[in-house]
Amino acid sequence: MRIIALAKFTLKSYLQEKILIVVMLFAALLMLSSYVLSPLAVGAQQKIVVDIGLAAISIFAVGLIVLLGAGSFHLEKERGILRALLAKPISRVEFVLGKYAGTVAMVSIVVLLMASVHMLVVTLSGSEVTNKMLSAVYLTLLEGGVVTALLTFFSAFTSPVLGSFFTISCVVAGHFSSDLLTFAERMGGTGTTVIARGAYYLLPNLELMNVRSEAVHGLPLPDGFIFSVTLYAVAYAAVVLYLATLIFRAKEVS
Repeated sequence: MRIIALAKFTLKSYLQEKILIVVMLFAALLMLSSYVLSPLAVGAQQKIVVDIGLAAISIFAVGLIVLLGAGSFHLEKERGILRALLAKPISRVEFVLGKYAGTVAMVSIVVLLMASVHMLVVTLSGSEVTNKMLSAVYLTLLEGGVVTALLTFFSAFTSPVLGSFFTISCVVAGHFSSDLLTFAERMGGTGTTVIARGAYYLLPNLELMNVRSEAVHGLPLPDGFIFSVTLYAVAYAAVVLYLATLIFRAKEVS
């Protein structure tokens, strides 16, 4: 129950930030612009609308996590809120999980709102909302959960700037980890290959949660793909959160 209360407190604090409205409006304008610009490509109007819209949802979701989440922990510490919360019968594990749950809830709300706008734009463009598009939105939610776990981990022991930098670096590397591994195996030596393979398994494979191409071109997904990716995302986020709790429990809070 205390985790839920902390999650509600975190969500409420996020909703009071004006940047949330700015991001929502900008995302809506971007997706609406894809509908306006789509006639420039004859025969590919619907594909442009779907591609730009899904990409905008993913990019703004990650951006929102970094912009709001990175500073949240620091602001609570500066304002004395963190110290006051930990003085109550709330464990540090509950605090970390509550912050995580509140951030995920905030991102989920934003993603679902942006997805609703996107589906409206898709409908207005003369196309149909497909299961692949809905799957892409669902996997974006999973990606948001993994990215939030990474940000929570880095925020447990670094400053907001470094936490944001490390999180963005992991997101970028997570989308290209397979390519980097392939390149290292073909062009690098034994040492480079070992390092690349270690990074491949250590970093989140976020490209698994990117099915925009399948949604745009109507390509089929492998049987059990959604289920297996869900298990992977949940397991990865759980491990990262566990490490975050270990670090936060050992850290002094002034």
